[in-house]
Amino acid sequence: MNSVIYSIATKIGNPGLGTVSYNAVKALNEKGILSVAVSYMNKTDLPKEKIITLYGNPAKLLFFLPKRHYRPLRKIYFDYITSKIISKKGCEVFHGWNSQALRSIKSAHKIGAKAIIECGSTHRLYKDEILMNEYSRSGMEMDKGPQYARKGLLEEIDLADYIFLTSEFAKKTFVKAGVKEEKLFVIERGADLSRFSPGKPDNDIFRVLFVGRISLRKGVRYLLEAWKSLGLKNAELVMVGGIDDSAKPLIAQYAGDRTIKFTGFIKNTSAEYKKSHIFVFPSIEEGSAKVTFEAMASGLPVITTANSGSIVRDSIDGFIIPVAETGPIKDKILYFYENPEKVRTMGSSASENARPYTWERYSNKLINTYEKLFG
Repeated sequence: MNSVIYSIATKIGNPGLGTVSYNAVKALNEKGILSVAVSYMNKTDLPKEKIITLYGNPAKLLFFLPKRHYRPLRKIYFDYITSKIISKKGCEVFHGWNSQALRSIKSAHKIGAKAIIECGSTHRLYKDEILMNEYSRSGMEMDKGPQYARKGLLEEIDLADYIFLTSEFAKKTFVKAGVKEEKLFVIERGADLSRFSPGKPDNDIFRVLFVGRISLRKGVRYLLEAWKSLGLKNAELVMVGGIDDSAKPLIAQYAGDRTIKFTGFIKNTSAEYKKSHIFVFPSIEEGSAKVTFEAMASGLPVITTANSGSIVRDSIDGFIIPVAETGPIKDKILYFYENPEKVRTMGSSASENARPYTWERYSNKLINTYEKLFG
């Protein structure tokens, strides 16, 4: 196997999936098996001749459409162009991302190539069910997106030869949905742990931190309810991240609470971790949240759900709590507030546990999985 076409509808090198794709493409290129990577833009040191950029995507002319249609249509066009590249250049393996690769999978199969799909979250059927329940509890109706996009996403899962996932929790949701376990492979993502190390927070203020999109999906309703009911003295809750439309009515209820700070999006979050004592991430649905790795590397004990796809060991690096419940969050925050020595010992354990999860480890596991599958 010496010819891989990799595609992702993002800018390689950007935060989030841009960082994941950069490390994947770099590893494939260094192994000598990358034919080309297709993306919107290359903002990295990767060889220009190895990257086909589609920044001038004509689908951008549809910007006037609602986001629920504009975004999937951009991905459909991206997939269409990628499928043509596969047909023209040929490859032995196509590696794409769920929701943007249906035509590409079919083109790969037409030329006898294998198709890998990478999924950054849980199975769509599980995701829809659990989030619809959460929206319902909040008196809201969830938009599942256009039927054509959802149908295509599920067809990709059926057609892919192999599916790469980010956590064992995500894998369980695929198995539950009827996907054969032998086509599922877990490759945990990394983090730039050189940027995240334990700090020395001000012990005069007990600081609880949340980092991520402030949305119903992240379980912020239960964190805010728990915090309000605690009424802790000399304590503050810091919420770092942009506010999703789904959470705006909820956040408005806490606008006058001086113990809660909404910072908005912050590009460099390492300083926020260093100033904090514990990290709370009560997510309803994730593939695997990078912020839990960053918090652990920063020496913070983590309170999170099994659904976050984290590597937190219950009662060692922090606590694993049930989803969609206020009481357990309240109890565990209070536990750390009253037991500062546990903040230190569990935080130290968390830092040690997170240390191996670097981007180098991710790259090595990716290549090892390729070798296992294709020789």
